Amino acid sequence: MPAAANLDIAQLVTALQAEFDRIADADGLRQRLLWIVGELLPHDRDGELRRQTVAAIDQVFSARSATPLPALRQFCKQVLAVTVEKRPPVDGFPAEPPAPPPPSHYDSFAELLAAALVHRVRQVTTFFHRRNSKFLRETPPPFLLSPEFDERLATVIVEHIAPAMMRVPRFVAQCEHGRNWKGVDVEAFWVIVTEATALEDRLLATWRGVWNGLKPTRTPDGNLATPPGLARIRAILAPGEPPTYTLPRMGDDVINLLVRLLSDLRDELERHWAALVQSCGQEVLRRPEVAAEAIAERFQSLPGRLGEFVAILCHYNMTDVTLAFLEQVADASLGTLFLPAFLGRRGKSRL
Repeated sequence: MPAAANLDIAQLVTALQAEFDRIADADGLRQRLLWIVGELLPHDRDGELRRQTVAAIDQVFSARSATPLPALRQFCKQVLAVTVEKRPPVDGFPAEPPAPPPPSHYDSFAELLAAALVHRVRQVTTFFHRRNSKFLRETPPPFLLSPEFDERLATVIVEHIAPAMMRVPRFVAQCEHGRNWKGVDVEAFWVIVTEATALEDRLLATWRGVWNGLKPTRTPDGNLATPPGLARIRAILAPGEPPTYTLPRMGDDVINLLVRLLSDLRDELERHWAALVQSCGQEVLRRPEVAAEAIAERFQSLPGRLGEFVAILCHYNMTDVTLAFLEQVADASLGTLFLPAFLGRRGKSRL
C-alpha cells in the first residue's frame, strides 16, 4: 500500500477512535464497534476473522458491569486498530473526515470569533460527512451532507456573519472588551463562553439576529424583498455546475437550519446515529414498516429539521436504506420539508 494511502487510513482510524470518546454508555459503544467491524469485515470475505472479533467483543461487554467505561472505550479503540491491521484489502472504509486542528494564535478578537464560529458549526456539519465508500449513490446529496458546502459555509461565516456580529455594539462591548482573549484558541473560547451564561446568551442572540436579518421580507405591496447580503451569500453557497449538492431557495427554512448549526449537538447526533444504525441493521429488510416508523420517530426528536438530514444520511451509509425505503420514512413522518424535497416530493405538514 502506498505511503499516502497508509496516511489516509491512519487519519480515518483516528477519526473513528475519537467517536468512542463521545459515546456515553456501554451499549452505545458496543453497537458502534459492532457496526464498524461489520463494515470492515463483510460476511462474504472475512467471515472467520469477523466471527473471532465479534466473539471477543461479546465476551468483554458481557462483563461490562465490572468494567469501567474508560476501559471499554480503550478496548473499542484497540479492536478497531487491530481489525484495520489484520483485515484483507477492501475498497470501502466507513468514516468521517477528521477536522484539521485549530490554530491557537489570532491577531484580533474578530479573527478568533470567526474561527470559533466555524469550529463550532463544524462540530455539527462534519457529522453529516460520513460515507460508506463501499457503495455509491447516484443522487447528489443535499447541502448539509456535502463537504464542499461546508467549505463555502465557512467562507460565509468568515466574510459575512462574523463581521456583521462585530458591527453590533452591545455584542462587541460585552464579548470583545469584557475579556482578555490574548492567546485563547477556539476550544478554550467555547469553554469560556459556555461557562459565562450571559456571554453565551449574547453571542447566540447576536448570531441569530445577523442570520434573521438576512431573511426575505414582504413589502407593503406584497412583493418579496431580498436583503443585499442574502444575494451575496446565495452566490457563495451556490452548488456550481454541474451541481455536487442540492440547495433549495435560501429562504426562512434554510436560514433557520443554519442558525441551529451553532448549537452544541454533536453528542446528541451521535447517540441517535448509533441507535439508527442498530435499527436499520436489524429491521429494514425484515420489517420495513416498523423500521420506517422508528426512524421517523427518532429523527423528529432532534432540534429543528436536522433529523431529516440524519434520515437521508442513512441512505448514503447503509445499503438497505434505499430511496424507496426513505419514501416510507417520509410517509411516517410529521411536518417534513427537506426529506420530501430530497425525494422529489412536495413538502407536507400534519402538525
